[in-house]
Amino acid sequence: MDGYNADSIIEIKDLNYSINNKEILKGIDLNIKAGDFIGLIGPNGAGKTTLLKCINGLNKADGHIKIKGTDINKYTERLLAKEVALMHQNTTVGFPFPALDIVLMGRYPYIKRFRAESKEDYTIARRNMDYTHTGRLEESPVTEMSGGERQRVLFAKTLTQETDIILLDEPTASLDITYQEQIFEYSRELSLTGTTVVAAIHDLKIAARYCTRLVLMNCGEIVADGFPQEVLTSENLSCVYGINALVYKNRITGLLDLYINRDTAGKKSELVHVIGGGGSAAGVLRQLYEQGYNATAGVFSQGDSDIGSAEVFGMKYLVEKPFTEISDEIHARNISYIKDSEITILCNMPFGFQNFRNLEAALNANKLVIIEDELPETRDFTDGKATALYKRLKETAAAVITSAQLHEVL
Repeated sequence: MDGYNADSIIEIKDLNYSINNKEILKGIDLNIKAGDFIGLIGPNGAGKTTLLKCINGLNKADGHIKIKGTDINKYTERLLAKEVALMHQNTTVGFPFPALDIVLMGRYPYIKRFRAESKEDYTIARRNMDYTHTGRLEESPVTEMSGGERQRVLFAKTLTQETDIILLDEPTASLDITYQEQIFEYSRELSLTGTTVVAAIHDLKIAARYCTRLVLMNCGEIVADGFPQEVLTSENLSCVYGINALVYKNRITGLLDLYINRDTAGKKSELVHVIGGGGSAAGVLRQLYEQGYNATAGVFSQGDSDIGSAEVFGMKYLVEKPFTEISDEIHARNISYIKDSEITILCNMPFGFQNFRNLEAALNANKLVIIEDELPETRDFTDGKATALYKRLKETAAAVITSAQLHEVL
């Protein structure tokens, strides 16, 4: 117990691990507190899985690991299994055990040799199967389950081990999106009750949403460690993943979010102007950003949610005072943006007397694309004046599409 940090449940100091003289982990230092939900992130080969296996005692590494102040080498296998549970990435099970039998395997640290499972063991196992929505699979052979079902059964097994530390290696690799969210919601709930969760995660958005702390790894080393907003920066993601990512706080959810620009050729030459408002332009601006277009936007009313999207993606936009018609000056600038653009996109926006001049400005488009998810009559609050002009625009438009078809014209 000498040198034990009372605030840490896991202490790692100068940890190194090699296979055939190839360094996998290099000088890892990490202190983990009880109740932390830590996401290990980084590209393939960063060392995330290897680190989890070192914490679980499967990999014998050089350096020091303490669990609750005791050196990991002083634990017997059974005692360590009462402290640390690891759910592996590989969910393959070769023998057709019923799901309940699989989950009961999590009780092995507590069952003495040549003893059968107790009533309490069954109660704990069934409670965790109910928690993971696998109770109906109790008698089902694990070999006949879908990957997602098998993953949730193994998660129930991990919980049935009843440890204060849970290690998850890519826990949602075989799950559909619904159960991906559930696994991380469960993990967050567990951390709030004092259980420490350390998970290797490939999905950066999920890591940002659920984890209280992120550890970014690359080439066997820790590159960054801290709160999600401290670790998930554009600079870090560019350095480690080699991607152009925009990291920001989502105004709707209040959570950290990110968009990845996958256009490796850089900015496209085409200029695009987006006419929107009332939230109608947000998805369009995002798609333009992700595909590398130079874009401008407006005219928005002050306080419009589309302004937040334009600011996040670093796009120029025009704004007018709320509850007023677009002024001559702003109208002229809007026409200038439109004439300078090769494509003008008119979003599925509501029309009122305040933004009517946006439709007039669209008459100047070099190539007009209209997004129509709803008939203009249902969005017209100008006694039909906007609908009449909208129909004129449709006659000159290069394309009239739904939001889902936008990628076809970009």
